Amino acid sequence: MVDAVLSGLRPVNSFEGDATWSLKERMEHYGVPGVGIAVIHDRKVIWHEVIGLADRTTGTPVTPDTLFQAGSISKPVSAYGALKMVENGALKLDESVNDLLATWKIPASEWTETTPVTLTHLTSHTGGLTVHGFPGYAPGVAVPTLVQVLDGVPPANTPAIFVNRTPGEGWRYSGGGYTVMQQLMIDVGGQAFPALMKELVLGPLNMNNSTFEQPLPPVKLARAGAGVLPDGSDVPGKRHTYPEMAAAGLWTTAYDLALFAADVQQALTGNSDVLSKAMAEAMVEPVDPTFGRGFALASREGHRYFEHGGWDEGFCAQLTASWDAGVGVAVMINSNHPQFLDEVVKSVAIAYEWPGYRDLKQQPIPANALSSYPGRYRYSDEQSITVSADEGRLFMQYVGEAPQELLHIGDNIFARRERGAQVTFSEREGSMLFEFVIDDENRQSHERLAEKVLLPRDVLAQDTAEKALESYRALIEADASSPWEAILNDSGLGMVNNGFPELGLKLLRINAELFPDSANTWDSIGYVLLQQGHRLQGELYYRKALEIDPQFSSALQALAELEAAN
Repeated sequence: MVDAVLSGLRPVNSFEGDATWSLKERMEHYGVPGVGIAVIHDRKVIWHEVIGLADRTTGTPVTPDTLFQAGSISKPVSAYGALKMVENGALKLDESVNDLLATWKIPASEWTETTPVTLTHLTSHTGGLTVHGFPGYAPGVAVPTLVQVLDGVPPANTPAIFVNRTPGEGWRYSGGGYTVMQQLMIDVGGQAFPALMKELVLGPLNMNNSTFEQPLPPVKLARAGAGVLPDGSDVPGKRHTYPEMAAAGLWTTAYDLALFAADVQQALTGNSDVLSKAMAEAMVEPVDPTFGRGFALASREGHRYFEHGGWDEGFCAQLTASWDAGVGVAVMINSNHPQFLDEVVKSVAIAYEWPGYRDLKQQPIPANALSSYPGRYRYSDEQSITVSADEGRLFMQYVGEAPQELLHIGDNIFARRERGAQVTFSEREGSMLFEFVIDDENRQSHERLAEKVLLPRDVLAQDTAEKALESYRALIEADASSPWEAILNDSGLGMVNNGFPELGLKLLRINAELFPDSANTWDSIGYVLLQQGHRLQGELYYRKALEIDPQFSSALQALAELEAAN
């Protein structure tokens, strides 16, 4: 069966008759140096395979003991620890965490006057807390304390963490919330976070190759992988340090992650020696329709799965497991190529005949679909999705991304090879809706726009920078609570990486106009200009970033590398 997995990689939505790829072919295709895969069957880890290089510059091979960074899979592992503290009586799920926080408190605001933030809010991303994620700290750069991260003061490279929407009213991913949880667990547990997590989770689950220590001590650093960035370059200094341990700080192996998921499965049946059935059910019961306390939730043809992905600088990981079928997989790589992970998960799912996973069968597109579905649909207040027909085929496209073909699989349902969520169309009160089928019970609907209605990203693509700046400024004034600087920064860099460099740079420049006091906006422009070969211009933008924040790590690192290259 191992051979079937290693030779059966396929897109996240694969079709009957499609050719498959070997693991090594796809590693070469993406530029993935090393990979670890661990498969769960009958709630037990049945095999663990490692292939490739832990460090491609030294030629060091991956071994079963090689440590990878788990990125955001740190969150469900940390949530497990927090729920163990609930089980022990040290924490409560639905009481104010500020009552127990001692070293630091969530700042009081209009948003928390009547609804305090609870542990349920922190673990389910429903607390209204800011800061999506964390870039980490390169070697040689000052690393902040946890309180400095929470307050957003130097040398922290992310803003302060606070509440800017009513807790419990909506879902918004927040690594900041998990960082608050880290401080809560330290204050209540009376130990450093790595020691606390070893006592609560890693030790009891026999996750012997796992640690939350940041940075790694020398004996473990010798076993750590070296990361590769999305553009194929090495992470300068090999790896970053993450003081935001609960959100992004776990070093582990695919085998240990699979042990963790298998224990959650066992706990759901009442057979874990560590976590109670009630606490396991709390982890995977929906707080938001698609998120529990620690895990993202999905339903596939009536079969329930819990999962989480991870991304740290130069590392990616994926953990997927069923609630009740006892199957699952953990995949870890030392590069930022998450699509590769999807292909491995799909190969395991097909080889082991997981419920809800199958190859799809393409069917002819109904004629009315080709004539009535095209148009622009409101994806968000910032951007649209364009649906178009071409020679009997249907496509969808975000501004700044390549088009994706919509392949009909029957019953007005369409699938894309590149993305997991399927698509359907419906009509409601005279309006055409484009809908993502999140799972069996949840759909995300997007209404078709009138031809003259242009969203900011449409203006970005169709008009001048001045008009686009006006459009974005109006958007931000109307919705000041969203983290627009980070959203626009990620979008601009995404456009550059997706083959739309001029459009991406245009958005990054607008972001700097809108947020001139953010070192990150200027740093990103410097990065893109340097990648495009504009060394002098790039250097100027990096220096502008350092004028705002003299300790901004990526700008310091880039300028040091430029100086060393002279």
